[in-house]
Amino acid sequence: MSKLRQKKIVPKLVFALLAVIVFIASYYLGNQYARPLTKEISATVLPRPENVGDFQLKDKYGEAFTGESFKNFWNFVIVGNLYDGGCDSLLRLYIMAWNNLADKPQLQKMTRVVFVQTGATTPDDAGKLKQAIEFYNPAFTAVFGDEREIQKLGKHIGLPASSTTCAPDASIVALINPKGYLLALFTGITNPMHIARDLQYFN
Repeated sequence: MSKLRQKKIVPKLVFALLAVIVFIASYYLGNQYARPLTKEISATVLPRPENVGDFQLKDKYGEAFTGESFKNFWNFVIVGNLYDGGCDSLLRLYIMAWNNLADKPQLQKMTRVVFVQTGATTPDDAGKLKQAIEFYNPAFTAVFGDEREIQKLGKHIGLPASSTTCAPDASIVALINPKGYLLALFTGITNPMHIARDLQYFN
């Protein structure tokens, strides 16, 4: 083979080799960071985002909590009694899910549990609820208020407003996005890694 032909072939081989390397790298990264398919996630995804409707509650600081308050956060909404053993287990499950987002610090910072406290409450309960919910995670919040307002919220997001227990294997947790829309329901999911993975599907 002449030196001239060798000079022509070598650049082509180098180019072909680089193309193969780029393809392999793209394939690897694409598979590593690709979102899971809908069929691969555990949550029940709504056909379309749903408005959470109008309601008036109070948060752990005693300040107004409305549909607007969901905005700018990924919200896992739980209805129950903070002092119930089943709810304790469920909250610990969502602490582990939150911890699984440690490698996504921006997403973790935007993610919280909104615990809707059922049963009779008074304005004085804000301080107690703040202490109780922050025992699990200071990033989480608790809300309370008139039973009729809780029922309004529960009706719009598909959660039983009369629930006082929330055992993980029988739980229903609503996911509301940073625009304030209901996207999915997490029903009976007990694997924190699956919860964190599913959240990343929506993000």
